[in-house]
Amino acid sequence: MRHGQGWHSEAVSPNGHQIHDPWLTPTGEQQCRERCENFRRHGQPVVKRGKKIVALPIAEEASDAPCDTGSEVDILQADFPDVVDFDNVKYGWWHHDQELAIDPPSLNARAAKLRRFIRDRPEKEVVLVSHGFFNHYLTGDVNDEGEQTTPWWGETELRTFSFVEGDERAMIRETDESMLRRGAKEEVPRLNRPKERGKSISV
Repeated sequence: MRHGQGWHSEAVSPNGHQIHDPWLTPTGEQQCRERCENFRRHGQPVVKRGKKIVALPIAEEASDAPCDTGSEVDILQADFPDVVDFDNVKYGWWHHDQELAIDPPSLNARAAKLRRFIRDRPEKEVVLVSHGFFNHYLTGDVNDEGEQTTPWWGETELRTFSFVEGDERAMIRETDESMLRRGAKEEVPRLNRPKERGKSISV
């Protein structure tokens, strides 16, 4: 799932990309409330069930703009006490270098690591809230130059995927139900194939 509308959105702030680690707008908060309502049939929200949201730096956006640069972990802990597990977030995590560099090979490697992390968890279903551009790396929908090959994700848009069985890169395939829900055309490829849409991901 992509996050809701933030103050960095072009629809709200013409130079919003210069805003550091922006909060959601009132519209973005309402989008999230509506998305939560859609999950009511699955029972209580995870937080009310005593579970925590897991914060993962490797799910950050594929950009080094101020709006895509996070805050220090102690600031985040103060903003979201008791509901978020920050064990994977270290001081200085927001620097866009090493594992979090923004060149296409590094982004592909990061996406593969995140897919494996999700695949190897004990839960059968996991909801990931991430960012519009990085989601294309996560799903393998980028070409050799790192340009996306499928449409942008809308604000709080939810797409559903399953893992390709036996794939060492933990590649994912969008489900038919998800394709139908967003009106995707049949000719839009659902799985990254090197001959069709760029190099396969290798780490």
